[in-house]
Amino acid sequence: MKITKEEKMYLERCGYGRKDFAQIQEATRRDKTTYEMDGAPITRDEAVTRLGRLDYLSGIARSAFHFTAMRITEDGKVILFDSSRLFGKE
Repeated sequence: MKITKEEKMYLERCGYGRKDFAQIQEATRRDKTTYEMDGAPITRDEAVTRLGRLDYLSGIARSAFHFTAMRITEDGKVILFDSSRLFGKE
């Protein structure tokens, strides 16, 4: 998933620096982060659809540096981001 220039500006407003973008981008890879919604696995695309791109970016950015994050959809579903594979030797 490519992070756009506008999305990078959003991330900067959230407190992330340009040096953080590579790690955030890496976390968006399908083999680096898994997603669950209310305990059931979902795809990255479903997480983006349910949350919208900016809420998704907020969650993936946090997960990229803290192993996990969670965000709540508009209809109250919990989406868990698990980027622990980003830090492993797989």
